[in-house]
Amino acid sequence: MIGIAPGHEPARPRQRAWAAGLTLALVFAGLPPASAATTGKLQGRVVATDSGEPLGFADVLLIPADTTMKRVGGMTNADGTFLLEAAPGRYALQMRALSYASKRIEGIVLEAGALLPFGAALTPEAIQQKEIVVEARARQNTETSMLAARRKSASLTDAVSSEQMRRSPDKDAAEVLRRVTGLSVSDGKYVFVRGLGERYSSTEVDGVRVASPEQNKRVVALDLLPANLLENIVVQKTYTADRPGEFGGGDVQVRTKDFPGARMWSFSIAQGDADGTTFRGRQTYASTRADLFGFGADARKIPDPITMLAPDRKLDPRKTPASIGKSFSNVWSPTSSRTIPNAGYSASFGDEFKLFGRPLGLIESWSLSRSFDHQDERQQLFQGTFDHPIYDYAVSRFKESVQLGGVSGLSYRLSPRHSLHLRGLYTNSADDEVRIYQGPDFNLVEPLTGGPLIHRNTRLMYVQRNILSGTVEGKNEFSHLLGASLDWRFTRSRARRRQPDRRETTYDYRYDDVDASGNGIGGHWAIGSLGRREFGDLLENGWGTTASGAAPYRLGPLGSGKVVLGVDRQSKERRDSYRRFDFAIPDDSYGSSAPPEQIFDHTTVAESTLPDDNYRASQRVTAWFVSVDLPFGRRARGNLGIRKERGFQDVRSFSFETRTPARVTSKGELDNADWLPSGNLTFEIAKALNLRLAASRTLSRPDLNELSPRPFLEYVGGMRIQGNPLLKRALIDNYDVRFEAFPALSEVLAAGFFYKRLHQPIEQVITADTPLDLTPENSGLGHNAGVELEARAGLGRLWRGLKRFSLNTNASFISSEVRLNPLITSTGSQRHPLQGQADYLVNAALSYAAAGGRTDMAILLGAVGRRLRALGPYVLPDIYEQPSTSLDATMNFTLLRRSRVKLSAKNLLDPKIQELQRGKEVLGYRTGRSFSVALSYGS
Repeated sequence: MIGIAPGHEPARPRQRAWAAGLTLALVFAGLPPASAATTGKLQGRVVATDSGEPLGFADVLLIPADTTMKRVGGMTNADGTFLLEAAPGRYALQMRALSYASKRIEGIVLEAGALLPFGAALTPEAIQQKEIVVEARARQNTETSMLAARRKSASLTDAVSSEQMRRSPDKDAAEVLRRVTGLSVSDGKYVFVRGLGERYSSTEVDGVRVASPEQNKRVVALDLLPANLLENIVVQKTYTADRPGEFGGGDVQVRTKDFPGARMWSFSIAQGDADGTTFRGRQTYASTRADLFGFGADARKIPDPITMLAPDRKLDPRKTPASIGKSFSNVWSPTSSRTIPNAGYSASFGDEFKLFGRPLGLIESWSLSRSFDHQDERQQLFQGTFDHPIYDYAVSRFKESVQLGGVSGLSYRLSPRHSLHLRGLYTNSADDEVRIYQGPDFNLVEPLTGGPLIHRNTRLMYVQRNILSGTVEGKNEFSHLLGASLDWRFTRSRARRRQPDRRETTYDYRYDDVDASGNGIGGHWAIGSLGRREFGDLLENGWGTTASGAAPYRLGPLGSGKVVLGVDRQSKERRDSYRRFDFAIPDDSYGSSAPPEQIFDHTTVAESTLPDDNYRASQRVTAWFVSVDLPFGRRARGNLGIRKERGFQDVRSFSFETRTPARVTSKGELDNADWLPSGNLTFEIAKALNLRLAASRTLSRPDLNELSPRPFLEYVGGMRIQGNPLLKRALIDNYDVRFEAFPALSEVLAAGFFYKRLHQPIEQVITADTPLDLTPENSGLGHNAGVELEARAGLGRLWRGLKRFSLNTNASFISSEVRLNPLITSTGSQRHPLQGQADYLVNAALSYAAAGGRTDMAILLGAVGRRLRALGPYVLPDIYEQPSTSLDATMNFTLLRRSRVKLSAKNLLDPKIQELQRGKEVLGYRTGRSFSVALSYGS
């Protein structure tokens, strides 16, 4: 822990001081003065050909072709990396390591002020075979380097490099992950690995299990992470004991930009057009200039007179002045405005230099984007039979989104065996939405005609989310202790979600008269209900401590292995507060068609906060683990591990009364200790052909919000969404088989099968209450099985004329079934697919790269199959999201020296997103096409 006792809410000044100190240390780290570059640099890594392990403390020597020049040499660091700096010229690189054949590589050319990335592999001395040289970038941001790491990984992984990200129009991490085998994205932000919901995946950013700013989710919404800040994303699909136990579909490991090895800088500007939105009219409302950067929550906070009068309890109507309503901003209705183009800006700077004779690396990268969206939808909900809908609404949404994000990092190598890393991440995003819906509510009757009452509802909602995280990490090698190593990490994260001043009004259409047939004649819109303003504020703090020690060993002719022992403790505290205020309709305004600004200007205000609207929650997970890398000769290796994980969750909703102290109204508590075994085996069937087998047990805990019964209503007359304090954690048994072939450095062919057995999985169930409730429940047993196929290859294998083209494609075909517990719901399907489970996922990218790398193009296709959205109420069938296909295209080319242009087109097919209930549309909309051009300039 970092100076804060577990189980106690930290003092707010200390939180801010810690976070501010870390951020300032990273952002304002001193930089050396720029000087004219008179030398060149060679940066690389030396690994072993048999195991892929880095070779520490190997001799590396640059031998100049010009004998009058000096030789420059050194040793690799403990992780196999090296950086040599020498005068410009032509060299040979000589590498030597104990028990490995020495190697000399000719033709190394260093240029003044340039950094040459390089990599090589040494062959064990005892193995007599032709010399092998593997050349790749030392930085782990290319397809080649990611495939090389994947090939030698102890577990089954997939990855996306920054090279792939550059070739796509994806703007954030969520969109990037759509390209990975077996992954889909729900609601534009939540990643589904192998069809399992976001609850079955864990996410780390630079080793930090970041606190979540989501109201109803444990996980981090990956749309918060701008794509241009990312170095790579690795998705681990088979479990190892050193990872968190909450692992069902996969473990998403996000890595932000890394240290460049030499000075680099860049900035870019992008402009975009959204089909049907840009230069068109949109609905918005009066707000503050802080909205331009996504910091508009403070201007919409609860008025000061209310917080002074009742800071921690409901307003007492006997002590509330009648004029309290005047303290609220009297803005309820949207106005029309012309939409400007979408825009994005980013800048990066990095350098590596000497401090006290040791290398110090620095990276800074920031981005800001602002975009607009207009979406028309149809929303329906049925109850009983399809002849009796609850409502049928035409919905129009106008949204302005702002995203600001940055990463900062310092890395210092204390010695070749010891290094220290300091990283920080900050993201802030805001969505300002005007939502208007209109249509019949069949639960209510219009007085004159006897038909359904028609609503017109207007909602103004602003949501600001931000994350601040930091990590201090050390890597240490102890050669005098039999080559043992120690890695440790301290992490801190803070997430906040603010939904200030959500304003909602509803008008009903009233007919003036009826004709002889009972049809309405004339009519007007009349205020239909109280004005409602709601204020939500969720704050979550997280702390983490991880330490692991490793010791290598050798089993004679079987080869070398490693034993890892570690401890992992993660804790978080959450405070979620919600307050509701109702504005009364004055007696002389009933049935009025006046705007809400006039009706609610001089009205009385009463607080209507519910007993379960506020809760405090905590979670502590402590784990010990042992992981052993086992050698089985030249062609086989394995990893066996065991993890004991103790998880405790406590959620307490408390009353928000007028005069009495707060008291607990409901409590959800879980306390489980689980043994989680794992095994991964890799067999090299032939050269560059692997067979992988894996088995493990993992778990899935409820989200903290799911243990709170606080209700939430999205549409008038619709379902309530609420939690369930009686939830239990789910257990998952995982089995995997995969064949992988690597014909070349940048090519892979893979086919795999997976099977998962789920015990008491958590699902969203529509219960038969009035109104209907959407509530999480533990189901019975379930299973999830699928086939994954992948191919990355250059098309020059087919015909030389296609040597500049490459194909990267993958497909997943998945089947699942879950059995409900008896009497859990009156749904018509007691057996159904897992919620969020798509029956197929297909991704394909056709790329072209011109000689010299000055131009590249890509066409990207993505298809998602049918998936269960929600269980149907009563005897009605379940609701399924229908298949959809997306098509994107990009083109990158060099315009002038140091400058590049990127043209992007997204969602060219613009498919209709539909949710159907046995052929009946309950949701339908199109997201629209978008186009952008970006100009970047830099080193």
